[in-house]
Amino acid sequence: MPTPRRAKNDHLIYADVVDSKSKAGVWMGERDAFQAKQAEILEGVKDKTDWVPVENAIMMVSTEPAGITFIASNPTLPGVIVLADGGSPEASAQLQAAGEELIRKVMAERGIVAEEAA
Repeated sequence: MPTPRRAKNDHLIYADVVDSKSKAGVWMGERDAFQAKQAEILEGVKDKTDWVPVENAIMMVSTEPAGITFIASNPTLPGVIVLADGGSPEASAQLQAAGEELIRKVMAERGIVAEEAA
């Protein structure tokens, strides 16, 4: 059963790890090749956005809506993680959705198939 996120009274980045499989967003098939697909997706995302280098991830800075988004390969599962933090819950949701949509667009362009989370 989903649980509400903690109340946010600061601007620190945090990630909740409870039931992360349901929050990961985008999954790819062919487990033996998922790391190569993750790298290919991240390169495609870099081509489509303003980003800041972060080791093994992409950090995007947005002014509309205001906030930041981190996109990274999931280190243990065949997916890509999107973490977004905006100035409001609505902005965070918009950034999260935009990040996931960008990943799906890159996957479609590169012929990488999404699959349901296990």
